Amino acid sequence: MLWVSLVAAVVGTVVLVSVVLLVARRGAAHAGAAARSVVRVVLASQTGTGFFVAGPDSQAYVVTAQHVVDNGERILVERTVDGPNGSHWTEAYPDTEVVAFDPDADLAVIRLVGVRADHFASLPLASQPVSDEAILSYGFPASSLAARSGMVSKPGKVLSLVKFSVVDRRTGEILRSDAVDGLLVSSEIEPGFSGGPTCNERGEVVGVNVTKDTVHRAQNGAVSVAAVRALLAKVEPAGHAKEPTPEDVKALLTRIQSEYLLLPIDKRWEAREDEFVSASDLPRTTEMLTAIRRLEDDTSRDPKTKLSGQAMLGLVLARLPGRPLETYTDRSTRKALADCELREESLKQFFGSLAKPGGDSDALADVTSGRCSALAFRPLVWDMTAMALRWEGKERGVSVGKVENVDPERHIYRASVRFDGIDYLVDVWLATDGGRLRLKLFDRDGRPAGLGLVQTTPASAFSGTWHRTEPRTAHDFGRGVDADMDTDETLVVAIGTDGGANVTHQLRRHVYFTGRRRAACGGSTLDLGIEQTFHGTLQDASIVGFRKMDAKAIGVDMPRCYGLFTYTPDQEAVFKRVGDRLVMYRTDGVAFPEAAEFER
Repeated sequence: MLWVSLVAAVVGTVVLVSVVLLVARRGAAHAGAAARSVVRVVLASQTGTGFFVAGPDSQAYVVTAQHVVDNGERILVERTVDGPNGSHWTEAYPDTEVVAFDPDADLAVIRLVGVRADHFASLPLASQPVSDEAILSYGFPASSLAARSGMVSKPGKVLSLVKFSVVDRRTGEILRSDAVDGLLVSSEIEPGFSGGPTCNERGEVVGVNVTKDTVHRAQNGAVSVAAVRALLAKVEPAGHAKEPTPEDVKALLTRIQSEYLLLPIDKRWEAREDEFVSASDLPRTTEMLTAIRRLEDDTSRDPKTKLSGQAMLGLVLARLPGRPLETYTDRSTRKALADCELREESLKQFFGSLAKPGGDSDALADVTSGRCSALAFRPLVWDMTAMALRWEGKERGVSVGKVENVDPERHIYRASVRFDGIDYLVDVWLATDGGRLRLKLFDRDGRPAGLGLVQTTPASAFSGTWHRTEPRTAHDFGRGVDADMDTDETLVVAIGTDGGANVTHQLRRHVYFTGRRRAACGGSTLDLGIEQTFHGTLQDASIVGFRKMDAKAIGVDMPRCYGLFTYTPDQEAVFKRVGDRLVMYRTDGVAFPEAAEFER
């Protein structure tokens, strides 16, 4: 019986070895297929991973994560090709376009323009992921400390099938819970793996890598293949995409007004720009934000203009259509930015004290500056959208005339649009991103949309007397003096036949003392004020006024209580009609201009 046991053991060992070898061969074959199908997705500011899939036609398509490609930068797809004798080279495909995206699931589909799919091996898609099945997650590590710069695979298994939350990637806020099919995996996914495939033992894609799932205790995760299938079903074959019609443009502009522009200022932070604005404009918007913030930090007066950089910036912007930078310059935005910069400056000082000599002292500054700039980005996008559509605070009817294809390769269009209440046509620029029509914030020449249109407003729209009041509210004058105060302001505008304009501005404040302590000048009430006169010219629908003489005191109590009066005379002001209001943008020459609206 001993020989029978020995034979059985030998046979069992042979079978086991055969199974192990078969599994190893299958794993190696699947890894080889993945190596031919997985690509690096390269942008100027970041990299990620993607993989070839079968599309709706003979063109080559790549699936990746949307956050890898959603910043509007040019997308380069790279593939490593193995040659004879261990040699290899990199194929690069720079002519690409995003043809579909799902921001909720963080997925995007890229088409290699003019490249046939049969040049590559596409990865098959699984019917669905299965809990506890063995997997391999593929990607290109982004860290410079990676052991190798090529594609690597991380083994693991599917821990569980879950529902991911929809996260606003700019703010980090959770928008909806349990909204996206996903899977938690034990594979060690790292930065650079985003957009890469997670495959089962048969080499089928069961998910698309995300770096970390913040909801499920920072475990590694992947978006389910079910979401990939749903997105691929929306991809139009090359050459089948329809050009936008006037009805399409009208629908988009109506939606932008009702769902985006009508949002109150404190809600504009929550509106994702990818719902309305072309991603191709985001890099230029970032450049504009950088320039704006650089000027904002400049408080030194120019010897010739007597204006600081931030004052000059505000006055230039004031002449733009509508209410320029209404959201960006709002107090809530300014406070959020100031709080962010204060926190980050504290961190910079703390970690800077721990930095080693010879270390990169600017590294933390760059990171923290980027965080605060990101906080300012969304308000700027809203403001530029409002400027592009001549927004004046209320929804208007839209009629669209001709829609012209001005750049077929980049899918850029120009529509002639008439808004109710505006007696001229507005050129609205649009683009197709991922198969969806979106508004462009910049025209074909790279200027903010709408700036090329000459603005005209007759002198009669300015001439006359305008008023503004602030109701009685509590005010702290310091030194224990508490009082209520209301404000009355008047503008008297006179414009000559040559366009020369004189604007007289009077501001009065009435103070009512409410506490025991009163001002040194005495009295239970005070009448304080100043008068200043500006001279300028009506041009491009606005008046740029310069104060030519010192402001003078008005009001019964002004001569003896000037120290109590806190309004600093203005160095320069811009006057502009916005709807039925006259808006005065005023600055003392150092501060960013304050906007005050007057009525007839």
